[in-house]
Amino acid sequence: MRVLMVTWGWPSHFYPLVPLGWALRAAGHEVRVAGQPAQVQAIVTAGLPAVPVGADLDFAEVFGGQVGRVASRSGDAGSRSGDAASPETTRPHSGIDVEPVVTPDGGVVRFADAMLDDLVAYGRHFQPDLIVYEPFNLAGSLAAAALGVPDVRLLWGPDSSIELDLDEDLILGPRAARLGIDRVRLTGTLTLDPCPAPMQVPIDAPTHPMRFVPYNGTAVVPAWLREPATRPRVCVTWGTMMAALGLADLVGAPRVVHALAALDIEVVVALAATQVAALGDLPANVRVARSPLALHLVLPTCQALVHQGGAGTTMTGLACGVPQLVLPQVSDQHFNADRLARTGAGRQLAADEAEPDVIRDRVVDLLERDQWRDSAREMRRRFEARPSPADLVPVLGQLAETAHAAGVPTQLI
Repeated sequence: MRVLMVTWGWPSHFYPLVPLGWALRAAGHEVRVAGQPAQVQAIVTAGLPAVPVGADLDFAEVFGGQVGRVASRSGDAGSRSGDAASPETTRPHSGIDVEPVVTPDGGVVRFADAMLDDLVAYGRHFQPDLIVYEPFNLAGSLAAAALGVPDVRLLWGPDSSIELDLDEDLILGPRAARLGIDRVRLTGTLTLDPCPAPMQVPIDAPTHPMRFVPYNGTAVVPAWLREPATRPRVCVTWGTMMAALGLADLVGAPRVVHALAALDIEVVVALAATQVAALGDLPANVRVARSPLALHLVLPTCQALVHQGGAGTTMTGLACGVPQLVLPQVSDQHFNADRLARTGAGRQLAADEAEPDVIRDRVVDLLERDQWRDSAREMRRRFEARPSPADLVPVLGQLAETAHAAGVPTQLI
């Protein structure tokens, strides 16, 4: 079987594809990973063959103007814009004016346009039996439809694409017509779902459960991680996107680190280099990772995790069974935090409430109350009960075989 994986925009978008790519390769199948040139390093570092397609776009430039502080997502967030040219406008939200957030519509379309023609051309050369892609990857859906092969959507976590509303006439139709197809559905022939209930939202599409196997990029096991911690260990991380967008001040990671440093705990800090520089002087109980430190290595030794709510971080914390405190700032971070709260494995704290004493109180609560640990362990058990990526290889093989026997493009409506 030939499998073409398609990724876009940012390394953390690619990471959830990696374990399935490994499983397919280990089973003897041919795998290629197509992405824009800037993603090649992340792909080959994971041990998978990269296919550069299209032109690079500056992720920060594409999304930076569409980011702002947002209020809690507990109320009606309004509808998403399908306009590919402009960011989401300020809209009412529970009586509060909400500034623009990271919107997937314009950025998704721009990244798809930048790679679509090259992707389809390579697909006609490689002739894959199926295409696997991650959420919001419009190019993956369109390329599969153009090639007449099944498309498999692999979710990052809870399906935040339910908030995406791409206009059929303005966005999908013209691009489909250019490729000689009528319409395409964005939910895939099959969706691989790493999220057990109650973390996941209802998905109106064929799905198959898959275990979330954390891959957080390059990793080095430091000497201090080879010995038991002498006091409770709490990890603080803030992903990579916020720093890249120039929003370190918005996030307030230094405020979190200094607030927790006042506790009798060990604080492990895993931040981007630009954020580390803003930490200033730190007490002895704060350990800053100076080499690549994958979260799935450190979290099994931690009693709590504090972060901004990115899907990769949230899912890795759940897979490791660690209670979490999320301080969401933009877009899908609020979505992920809301879903996490439903599991009982963590809680969220609004940015305007994140004073040092409140942050400390929330973390102490996570450390001392059994309910958080019990719920986090239950979620880890649910994660481990799902089929592994290796278990999914025969499922994908059957999907490709069925489509080939039928001789029709199964993903077309």
